[in-house]
Amino acid sequence: MSVNLLAICRNADGFTLKRVKTTQPVQNILEGVFLGQETAFQQGITDEVDFDGSWKPDDNELLRSPISAEMTAIWDLSLQNITALNDLDAANFLSEGVKATCVVAGNDGGRRLLIQNFSSRQILGNSALAFVYYGNTFNQLTSPAFTLGTSLSAVLTATQLKFRSYNNVKMIFDLANLYQEATDAQIDIFAAHGSLYVADVNAFKGFADQTLRKLVNAVGKKAVLDNFTPAQIVAAAATATLDILFENGRIVIPQNKADAKKLMHFLDEGFYRGPLSGFQYITNSKRRAN
Repeated sequence: MSVNLLAICRNADGFTLKRVKTTQPVQNILEGVFLGQETAFQQGITDEVDFDGSWKPDDNELLRSPISAEMTAIWDLSLQNITALNDLDAANFLSEGVKATCVVAGNDGGRRLLIQNFSSRQILGNSALAFVYYGNTFNQLTSPAFTLGTSLSAVLTATQLKFRSYNNVKMIFDLANLYQEATDAQIDIFAAHGSLYVADVNAFKGFADQTLRKLVNAVGKKAVLDNFTPAQIVAAAATATLDILFENGRIVIPQNKADAKKLMHFLDEGFYRGPLSGFQYITNSKRRAN
């Protein structure tokens, strides 16, 4: 079966998906190339781990992330008929902003985009030192040309992006907006929540470092304060022997960084007490133990 090679491009208007026109013989080999790389991508994987912005997977783990608006746009474009996509302008390859190459694999519930990183180093023909062998002679390569990557960087589905290396996938998609630091305006919204009491919001902003602001953002995105009542949170904290100040039905945010951070880690489910030693620990991993 033949598949079409696609290019994920980024320009001033955002991401788009374009068709890379190839000959039929090339189309006939593309599926085997990408499916072979998908097999290698999945080799040895026994667990999938929710990416929280910091977790580095073990060799048997695959990271997964919810898809961003940019990824959703790419996915929606991939659902179109191939003839509805714009063609990559080969004559102006460098200006196309190619971030990745990909193919569509599978159907219906098994449908996915198999994605390779793409860098300028894969572009050939822009240097006098690029040559092509033809007719027992090396000739200067003057036509636009590029090489495919040797491995997959990610697999995109309708709801998830799966990858093994954050460093590789961040060259294509910006995941930082999923795990970004809360702005002062976002802290204002957080502090105004009916379940909380912050005595001095400006003081909180003043000592809120990068980690604390990321925790504020994470707790807000997970809607922790909407999904659990203050009484439920206080009761859960008690089982972890974490003291939370509770006044007039609201959780009091401590007015010092260390205690505030400990509370925020707890709300983000990154706080626990060792069952043997009794020591308190902070973890960045959100791996679920089966």
